[in-house]
Amino acid sequence: MTHSCFNILPIPLLAFASLFLLFVGPVVIHAEEKSSESVKVVAQETSPLMALFQRWQTNQPEDSRQKQYYFIKRPRMGAQLTSEFNNESQTLNGTTIQVTSLKFIEKISVETSGWLYHPGLMQYSLMIEPELKQVNEEMSQGETAKTNSFSPDYAMTATFLETKPYTLNIFTNHQQELSWATFTGNSESIVDSYGANGQLKYKTLPTTLGYSHSETDQTGFYASKNIHEDFNLSSAHQTQKSNTSLISSYSDDQNSSEGFETQIKTLNNSLLNNYHLTEDKKVQLNSTLTYRSQESSWLDTQNIDLREHLNWRHLPNLQSNYSASHSRLESGDSSSDITNFEAGLTHLLYENLITDLGSRAHQYNYSGGNENAANGFLDFSYSRPLSWARVGLSSGWDYLYTDRSGFASSVALVTNETHRLSLSEEIYLNNYNIDLASIIVTNTAGTIVYIENIDYRVQKINDYVRISRLPFGSITDGQTVSVNYRYLRNSEYDDALLTENYGFNFDLLHDWSFSYNFLRVTQDILSGQAPLHLIDDTIQRVDVRYDIDWSNTSLSYEDNNRQSTPAFTRREIQETVYYRSQLQFYVSLKGYFGQTNYKDRDETKEFYGGVTTFDWMLTRWCKLRVEGFYDKTQGNFEDTENKGIKAALEFRYRIWTARLSYELTDQNYIMTDYQRTEQLARFEIIRIMW
Repeated sequence: MTHSCFNILPIPLLAFASLFLLFVGPVVIHAEEKSSESVKVVAQETSPLMALFQRWQTNQPEDSRQKQYYFIKRPRMGAQLTSEFNNESQTLNGTTIQVTSLKFIEKISVETSGWLYHPGLMQYSLMIEPELKQVNEEMSQGETAKTNSFSPDYAMTATFLETKPYTLNIFTNHQQELSWATFTGNSESIVDSYGANGQLKYKTLPTTLGYSHSETDQTGFYASKNIHEDFNLSSAHQTQKSNTSLISSYSDDQNSSEGFETQIKTLNNSLLNNYHLTEDKKVQLNSTLTYRSQESSWLDTQNIDLREHLNWRHLPNLQSNYSASHSRLESGDSSSDITNFEAGLTHLLYENLITDLGSRAHQYNYSGGNENAANGFLDFSYSRPLSWARVGLSSGWDYLYTDRSGFASSVALVTNETHRLSLSEEIYLNNYNIDLASIIVTNTAGTIVYIENIDYRVQKINDYVRISRLPFGSITDGQTVSVNYRYLRNSEYDDALLTENYGFNFDLLHDWSFSYNFLRVTQDILSGQAPLHLIDDTIQRVDVRYDIDWSNTSLSYEDNNRQSTPAFTRREIQETVYYRSQLQFYVSLKGYFGQTNYKDRDETKEFYGGVTTFDWMLTRWCKLRVEGFYDKTQGNFEDTENKGIKAALEFRYRIWTARLSYELTDQNYIMTDYQRTEQLARFEIIRIMW
């Protein structure tokens, strides 16, 4: 919370002065290096009050204050002065709004720890970091504003009865955090959190019960506010033959970003058990029972899942696996039941050839019909190490038969379909005829909802839907997300899918690596009306990599000739070079270029860019660091440019530290004619008093 500094300033100053006199006392502080000679303390006249404090300090360690019923470690104290110039401009549809601000920040930091009454009763740590901030702002419309604020940053932890079978931990903190990251730029977060955690440390049934609450306000390319509340319970029981655990949690997540508000309440309960059926532990049964309930503003779901998995190690090179599972999902006005059975055999021959053989059975009953499926699979994997190389071969076949029955057509619900989103990959949802308005994208835990056209974009291409992350949103490159949507299911039909895959990899002289993978999937309609798009896919991928001490080069080529989704050809090259000299000089430079060509339409997508890091220890007391990035993505449906640089110079001399930094971030969303440019110059002086 922000207050006028003139109204609240005397209170923290008086409190701080009292703490200073009470806990620190008349100690002479000498700022000197370890190698310097000791300095004699000159005797000073003391008042009766100071004499009383000195008597209280008699026979105590120099770095602490201890009485019979409490201990206070001598505080670590420092001060920081910061001057910051910020210029931010945002352009939308040709209109530019510019804000220039000048900030002065004064901060004092005090840290200590200790115990009360007895170390076994309560141990604590305390950090107080009051901050005064003066801000002068000037906007492009001619408006000006001056604000004075006080931020009582703090962090506290306390542990009760640490040596007892029952322990309680509590924490609370309020922090302002400034960060700068590649492809993200400068951002500021204000985090308030508190919570408690109780432990029951009995060997028979150790149990943990916890609660936490956090509120986060973040500014950057997009502003957001998140409130997270969490209750959790975990317990375990272990014997010589089994290990049982219970994990339960309830969370309430509220998020607001760019006028889009969501709330998700999630209840998770899991009971797990691992049991060794034989004394030699060659036969192990793993059981899992999970119940999940989630309430949100767009959909309420309930799911219960039971899984049993048996692993039997017959011989050192032969083992079998058997599994059975049943899952029921209720969502809105629809429900579904899924039952699976699987059996497999794995054999290792001469430590070179691995053979996997097995079969699966699947039954899927949903509100509009049902599916029954059965398949068998056979896979081989061969690896041969040589003195100068390593050779690997792989092959596999999978035959899947499915019969469908029910209504001629129905709307089906898909929940938690996972995809890994990356700027360099083409990702399509698994089904077509999808209702775009029904698409909801969350993190894998289902607690964060991402916003369309801010965090991700969906595009309907023919009958398919392509999903891609946006570079300025909250989804990081390579992150796995969950997608929920509705689609129009095809009329009933029976079919057979044959999948063939072959692979080859070759490592040469520990520097070169070559790999080739081939995948072929064909669909045969056995009865019923054929779907609009038959599966007849061929995918080939080639990767080449050259890695030496100072350089890493990789090339990849993928020919995706598919009927089930749009066909494309993708190529990418990436080069990274780095150099380090006697731990005083380090530089790394990474560049990449990729291109995707779509075969069934005249579209080309290109992406290229680079990342660099430069560290130089100029002297023992001076360090220079430079970071930079550039990323450009251009296509028919996407055109973005993201670039930034940060340069920082740090000086250290005894108890003094000075930092001078400059940050530039330029994020351009060309399709929507939106551009954000931010420049930030900061100067900091830090003094560690003791």
